[in-house]
Amino acid sequence: MKKVIYALGLFLICISCNKSKSDYQIAQDSETVLNELEERYDKETLDSASMIQLEREYEVQIEKVKDDYTRFFENNINDAATQEIFATSKWARRLSQEQMERILVKADDVFKKTEIYKTYSERLYNMKTSVPGNPFKEIISNDLQGNEIKLSDYAGKGKYVLLDFWASWCPPCRAEMPHLVELYNTYKDKNFEIVGYSLDKEKEAWKKGIEQLNITWPQMSDCAFWDSPAVKSYAVQAIPCTLLIDPDGKIIERGLVGKELSDKIIALIK
Repeated sequence: MKKVIYALGLFLICISCNKSKSDYQIAQDSETVLNELEERYDKETLDSASMIQLEREYEVQIEKVKDDYTRFFENNINDAATQEIFATSKWARRLSQEQMERILVKADDVFKKTEIYKTYSERLYNMKTSVPGNPFKEIISNDLQGNEIKLSDYAGKGKYVLLDFWASWCPPCRAEMPHLVELYNTYKDKNFEIVGYSLDKEKEAWKKGIEQLNITWPQMSDCAFWDSPAVKSYAVQAIPCTLLIDPDGKIIERGLVGKELSDKIIALIK
C-alpha cells in the first residue's frame, strides 16, 4: 500500500507539470460526481419519479467514469506509476472487453513482462471466453454442507440453466432475489434450473442469506469474495451477474435481470 501511495504521489507531481488538467484528474472528478450521486441515493428521501431520474443519472455517470479511466490508462499505461494504479483500481476490474483491449494494446515490451500485464491479459481472455456463443466453463466448488458441487452437474444436461453470481451483502442481489424465486417456482419443472454462486466471505452469512431470501435452488461458494476462482474465470465485474446457458451447454445471454430475464425465459420455455 505504501508503494502505491508513493507511486501515486510521484505521478500526481509529474502530471501537474505537464498539463493543467490531467487524464487522471478528469477520471477522479468523474468519480467524485458518482460518489455524490451515491450519497444522494443513501441520504435523500425522493419520490418515485426523482428516484428513477437519479438512477438514470447514476448509470450514465458510471459509464462516464469507466470511459475516463479507460482514457487515463490508455494514454499512460507504460508509466510505472500508472501501472500501480491500474493494478489496484476497482475501475480496472469494471472495464468492458473493448476498453481493456484499448489499454493492453498500448503496452510496450517492458510492461508486457510484468505480472500486472499478465494478470489483465488473463482477465481479457476470460472476458472473451465467457460471452454468448461460448460453451460454459466448469466450476467446481462446495455446497452449503461442504460437499463438492459442479456446474456440469446441471449445465449441458438438457435444461436451460441460469448461473447467478450474488452475495448476501449485495443490495441489488437481494432486491433481485424475489424475482428469481418467482421465476424458479414457475419454471423449475419446465426444463429450467438456477445455480447460484455466492461471493460471500463467511459461510454463516451465506447460509443466512439463503434462508432469508427463500432460495431453494442449488448453491455453491468458495467463500472467497472477489478472489473466487469462478469470479475470475467468468470475469465477473459486478453482481448480480447472470449467465443463461442453453440445454447443450452454450452461453446464450449474459447480464439479464428483472423483466428482460423473465421475457427471455418465457420465450424459450413454452
